[in-house]
Amino acid sequence: QRKTPRSGLKTAQVGKLGLSGNKQIVEHALGEVRTFIDELKNGTKKYKTIASLGGQIAEAYRGRCILELLQNAHDALPETLGDDPGLITFSMETGPDPALLIANSGNAFEQKDFKGLCQLGQSPKDPNKSVGNKGLGFQSVLEVSSSPEIWSTSATQGGSAFVFRFDPSICSEVAAAISALNDSGLAARSPFDASLPLVDWTEDQLKLYRDRLSAESMDGPAEATRFLSPYDIPLPIEESSEAVDYLLRAGHVTVIRLPLDGGRGGSAAEAIASVNEQVEGLLELSKTLFLPRLKSLVVKIDGEQTVVKRSVDTDDTLNRLEGSRRQTISISRTESTRDEDATGRFRVWVRALGGAADAEWAERIRDAVQHLPNKWPDVDRAELGLAVREGPKSDEGKFVIFLPTEMATGTGANINAPFYGSLDRRRINFSDSYNTLLLDCIADLCLDAVDDLLDGEANDVRGQALVDILGARRKVGDTGQTMLELVRERATSRNRELDDRALLLCDDGWTRVDKARAMPEVADGLAIGATDWRRAAAFSVVAEALDGRESGVRALVEGLSGSLKPTHTEWAHTLVSVAGLVQSGVIDATWDGFLTSVLEVLPSDLLWQPKTDSEDVLKSARFLPDNAGRLISASNEVKVFFQPVLGIDDAAELVDTVPNSLKQRIAFIHRDIRTHEEAAQRRRTAVHRFLDDRFAGGFGREKIVRDVVLGALPTLPAALDSNDADLCAEMLAWTIRLVGDEPSETVQSLLGGLPVACNGGWYRADEATFGPGWPQGNGDDLWELAEELGGTTARRLRATALLRPDDPRWGLEVGPHGALLARIGVTEGLRLSPVNDIRFDMAISHYELPRKVPVEIDQNVWGGWRETVREEARPRHQGSFEYALEDVYWLPELHRVETMSRRGRQALSRLVLNSMGNCAIGRLSGSRPLYGRFTVRGTLGK
Repeated sequence: QRKTPRSGLKTAQVGKLGLSGNKQIVEHALGEVRTFIDELKNGTKKYKTIASLGGQIAEAYRGRCILELLQNAHDALPETLGDDPGLITFSMETGPDPALLIANSGNAFEQKDFKGLCQLGQSPKDPNKSVGNKGLGFQSVLEVSSSPEIWSTSATQGGSAFVFRFDPSICSEVAAAISALNDSGLAARSPFDASLPLVDWTEDQLKLYRDRLSAESMDGPAEATRFLSPYDIPLPIEESSEAVDYLLRAGHVTVIRLPLDGGRGGSAAEAIASVNEQVEGLLELSKTLFLPRLKSLVVKIDGEQTVVKRSVDTDDTLNRLEGSRRQTISISRTESTRDEDATGRFRVWVRALGGAADAEWAERIRDAVQHLPNKWPDVDRAELGLAVREGPKSDEGKFVIFLPTEMATGTGANINAPFYGSLDRRRINFSDSYNTLLLDCIADLCLDAVDDLLDGEANDVRGQALVDILGARRKVGDTGQTMLELVRERATSRNRELDDRALLLCDDGWTRVDKARAMPEVADGLAIGATDWRRAAAFSVVAEALDGRESGVRALVEGLSGSLKPTHTEWAHTLVSVAGLVQSGVIDATWDGFLTSVLEVLPSDLLWQPKTDSEDVLKSARFLPDNAGRLISASNEVKVFFQPVLGIDDAAELVDTVPNSLKQRIAFIHRDIRTHEEAAQRRRTAVHRFLDDRFAGGFGREKIVRDVVLGALPTLPAALDSNDADLCAEMLAWTIRLVGDEPSETVQSLLGGLPVACNGGWYRADEATFGPGWPQGNGDDLWELAEELGGTTARRLRATALLRPDDPRWGLEVGPHGALLARIGVTEGLRLSPVNDIRFDMAISHYELPRKVPVEIDQNVWGGWRETVREEARPRHQGSFEYALEDVYWLPELHRVETMSRRGRQALSRLVLNSMGNCAIGRLSGSRPLYGRFTVRGTLGK
């Protein structure tokens, strides 16, 4: 069989082709009327059921006539296009006689197609080959047109051409013919051809008819007017149409013409508005994605034309994925009113199941569809499709039954399968066993697509596609699961766990989702822009190519138990990295610009100081620039201060005099960093508020001494010829310069720990005494006493005696500061030696102070002291308790007085008298009970 030529048809020829099919059309119309009258005669009344169903179906298909017409036109295109242009055209004129024409270049109407269109639910289409197969979709046109027309050339050379229409007024003509049957009996004639009788009954049948109407009080003409469907009764078209002729000459084979009169219950304006809205949606590029027979879709409205072209650019078999193919499909849209075309490029994965070549799946599919109605039990194959659109942003994916349903996939991917959908194909019930089977296969296809994408290089297009497939933002229908969860289950069952795979495109390539992080939005105008933050990040940053897919990325990461939020530690390392690039000049920014950018980019929970230092990862991060350009941290090893302001801040002139030995312990924030506004009020900047107290503090003598100097001291005493000696000299000199000779009481109380140069090394100031050469104290007497006593006592006395003020080992001119040294603890004379606390038991009945001598004290001296304080220390309690001797001091030199020369005794006397202003010699405190303890406080030296 050969198709008739599709070009060069003239109007007269079209009319002739239409008339050649008139006989079949008239016969069919008369047959439908006779069937109706037979039902009146027999009392079966199935016509009422059909009328009711017709109304319900039309309502169910409301708003879908354009999609249904596109579906029918696509089904008319041949499976293998060959030289067929694969063309479908929608053409609408909105006035004064508005009409919509739908044409296709495919197969012309055959008798089976003609009958299927004229009989509700009797589609002749093979469900394995056609998008539509219910035989109901044509009812959707009744929403906009009450008098649809079909114009088709003959399917074969010399065959009949079907050119017919439907007209609601035919019901009145049929009613009139039935009236004639009531009046004239068998002489009544067909309303379509007066040469034919209305019925082919006998007189007995006519009598039965009349008796039935009489018995049931039925009015035959009224039943026809009310219940007979005019869309079961085709009528020949006797006149040609210029618009139809134009489309037939342009290569189309079949044209459906819909006069837009508002259909059954609307107006022409409403019909035009509905068509416009539906056609606009039809022009979305993804609408035609899964119509494999379509090459060109032309939409022409009032002369303005839009052409959508669909082409398969690549179609490759995935060898290692049995039955799967990878396609690249391009869809373009050209509009006569616009200069630029809209284009879309789609990656599509297709898998065919069942059919003659796949007996196992054919059997599985047949088993799954046996419970379905109509021709569904004949289905034995299915082709599945998964498609994502290339581009900066993703669309909301839809489930597709060749044309989109209203059900979202929850991802950026469109999923096509021959699901068993609702009557209007808007919804899919996934609890149905057949649909469940297809959904499982779709999950497998998703896994195949993931493998295919990951097999290639990590580029933007592949990364976007993978997110569109797996980034599930909502659940699939009534399954209670997202598409990611469904795919994840299938992956687990096939030992292809998703959790272990690098699925997300980051700046450094494919990355596991639990390692991927999102860089927060970086505002324009910051000193450090988004590019610099990304390259310095200490974590894998989700690629910029996925910026238009934020929700999909988040759904993918969170669906696999990851988090896009960088950890605090990752942020700390990132700040260090960015600061290093600024320091090296790779990033061109000032330090003030750096910290201002940090405040804008850093998450809010890191901007606030946590409760404890152990929780503050930024404290140990070396990202703070000091005045020397170093990057430092605010850890306990270094104390950071704001840059003091001359004339305002305490000792601001000392910033540049910090000794080398302290530069690892003290730092000043870089001068470029603005801590106060330039206005007269000098309000603090946001940077200052961020740094204050947590990272840096205000400059002050007390803080410097307490937090810096004392913490940096070496272990004392330090030998005079050691490296620590130079450190001690440097610290003492700078501290004296810092605090001056009259420090505050608070500062002075801290200075006892400063190192001072003594004959035995560098000692704490509060352990030293003034030696020879100092106007303070009796240094010469100390030296004389040491000479007198000799041995270890002499070495002890000399060791803690200050070097002469002009000794170069001081490292500074220390003489003028003698009074300061005295105030901070250097003794003018002898220094009492403490005795360790002594614990013992006693009671009134056996009262005696301990006989055992503390190791520091001579036994004779200890015995004499016991007797001296015996009565004062007597307990007041009968029971035995533990007591303690606390705060006992002694002067070791005194027990040697009897062996001294006169000069030695005189030196000792002067030293003791001179020391009494500094030491409580001879004072014995009172005693008191404390939890069974008796505390004796006293001075051992009498």
